[in-house]
Amino acid sequence: MDTPTVVRDFASIIQTSLAPVFLLAGTAGFVNIFAMRLGRVSDRLNDVAERGEQNRMSLLQLAYLRRRVLALEIALVMGVAAGFCTGGAILNLLAGALQFGLREENVFWFFGGAIVLLIGSLAAFLVELLISARNMLRQMQMARTAAGQD
Repeated sequence: MDTPTVVRDFASIIQTSLAPVFLLAGTAGFVNIFAMRLGRVSDRLNDVAERGEQNRMSLLQLAYLRRRVLALEIALVMGVAAGFCTGGAILNLLAGALQFGLREENVFWFFGGAIVLLIGSLAAFLVELLISARNMLRQMQMARTAAGQD
């Protein structure tokens, strides 16, 4: 018994539209990581700010935490925008397969935008990681210096 043409066509449409869903799922995973890290850094920023200390170390830590928050906000916004672009590409693939008459170059722009935005969000996340690592090394150096003075 042969599979009807309509069933084969719908199966092809679903396969074509399903591939970008994996990109969307991966992007959502990154956005989740960015959001959780932003929450933790924001909590730490609030803790330091609520202490109200105005010494050099507290001001330095506030500045460092603000830079981390900025990098994470950029990563988060770009990641969400990449998700929107991926969703737009999925809708265009589906609409094109169903012959709704959408332009084919839209898929290129949505996919291209999603990839560029995802790369940008990962670059912003890398900046945040480097800021964090640099501060950790600075804190270790200060602890060694303080231990040497005792």
